[in-house]
Amino acid sequence: MKFVVLNMITVPAVLTLSMAFCLAQDQPTAKKSLKPVKVDSGSVALAPVNARIDFVGEHEGSKPDPRKGGFSKFTGSAKVVDGSLKSVAFDIETPSMWTEIPKLTGHLKSPDFFDVRQHPKATFRSTSVKLKSGPTGKTGQYEVAGKFTLLGVSQDIKVPTTVTLGPKGMTLVSDFKLDRSRFGMNYGKGKVKNHVQIKVVVGQPTPKLKQ
Repeated sequence: MKFVVLNMITVPAVLTLSMAFCLAQDQPTAKKSLKPVKVDSGSVALAPVNARIDFVGEHEGSKPDPRKGGFSKFTGSAKVVDGSLKSVAFDIETPSMWTEIPKLTGHLKSPDFFDVRQHPKATFRSTSVKLKSGPTGKTGQYEVAGKFTLLGVSQDIKVPTTVTLGPKGMTLVSDFKLDRSRFGMNYGKGKVKNHVQIKVVVGQPTPKLKQ
């Protein structure tokens, strides 16, 4: 699951600080209830009105200072057959990446990181979905494998995913780490951790940016 001119001393802090949610108080947590998204003829349409894609970056060293961010524009779909998840796909508009500090967001959009002009889209396409535990038609633990493309580089990834299916529709939560260096995003290497925490939630809307 593509993100202002600054000197080299401030870059590590900028990267992680720029990964802050514009709405830190509106973080997705297990305590928040999820609203099922309708399954229509075996398909679930995904968009910011019913889903969110968030990320967290940290410093290296003893003070990780976790910082959070997200994307405000994306489309996606999930397929459901006989009460089980069968596929997931996302198209993310990388220019919609946001943080709480506009000039830092601008740096993430630059060629140092997401290079949004050259790579305005990041994509995920599942290649296999395996039910690891739990009954069909209810809450199950899945392993979703697929290709994630960022900065024009495609890599195979596997992500743990919790899916609940019921009469009202589907909810989904996937929380995993992604190594940004696998996609050629190496700026700030050694000062900012390569592994970025990604969280995808279906059943909760993307928060709107507060200006």
